[in-house]
Amino acid sequence: MRRFSAIVRTTAFETQSEPLALLLAFGAVATTTLASVLHFHQFGEPSRMARDAGLSSILVFGLLHAVFMSIRVFRREIETGTIEMALARSVSRTGFFLAKLSGVVLSTMLFWLTATLAAMTTIIGAEVGGMIAARSGDMARIWGFSVALDAATIVVPLVAAAALNRFARVRFTATATRLVAIAAALSFVACTALALPAVPAALRFVTAAVVAFFPLPVFAAAAAAFSVRWKDSAAASLCGLVFLASLPVLPNYYLSTSLAGGGIIPPGRIAATAVAAVPFFAAFAALGIHLFNNRDAG
Repeated sequence: MRRFSAIVRTTAFETQSEPLALLLAFGAVATTTLASVLHFHQFGEPSRMARDAGLSSILVFGLLHAVFMSIRVFRREIETGTIEMALARSVSRTGFFLAKLSGVVLSTMLFWLTATLAAMTTIIGAEVGGMIAARSGDMARIWGFSVALDAATIVVPLVAAAALNRFARVRFTATATRLVAIAAALSFVACTALALPAVPAALRFVTAAVVAFFPLPVFAAAAAAFSVRWKDSAAASLCGLVFLASLPVLPNYYLSTSLAGGGIIPPGRIAATAVAAVPFFAAFAALGIHLFNNRDAG
């Protein structure tokens, strides 16, 4: 278990050190904020655009994160030959594969947390903007304070990570990726403290965000399985085919409409979507283990 957990931690850190992981986190925050700021009407409720943009960012950027981080992690191990050293330390191939996959999923969870918190901050800003517009009779706008916090979620981690890299010799990308999550959490706390009446709309978003997370480990497992056998471009293409095949199912994980008009997502539906994702995750993980056990280590 010590070796397994060590591989999980190393893989998570390795994934967070990828510039693409940082760019995807920034992209999710920026997309959610800009899509909400640039809307010119409320579509019947103040935070609909923020909610839709947040869920879209979690799914789109999250799928990209899961797929490309899995491919990079596994292909690097295979192409550099470091897998030979790992397997020489009494780590089974099955355990090694599952540990690497767990590290990618753990890193994807950090991305999901960042995107979810940023969306919740924007939702609060949209709700407050709607309240201000209702009192003033003006056009609804996003609360400027929440927009500033979302912008700070991008800028401050970059500045802080650059300073820490310069004076403390830490890795810039991994540090910035973690600081983005911390900044998103602090931004949400600040908005919550100053706009309590708008918080329920943001909390209802959490259930939809949880449902949107479930496809991400499935695609991480698919990318891991394909990258064990095929090179980067071929593995990515196969993941694209899996995405096309899953299009009829993916709307079940995009539940923005269920939250319209103050609605909630029943716990039973959350459980059902989670259970539905488990067989696909297990199937791709089993395929990856089979392919990994039947290939040369070098």
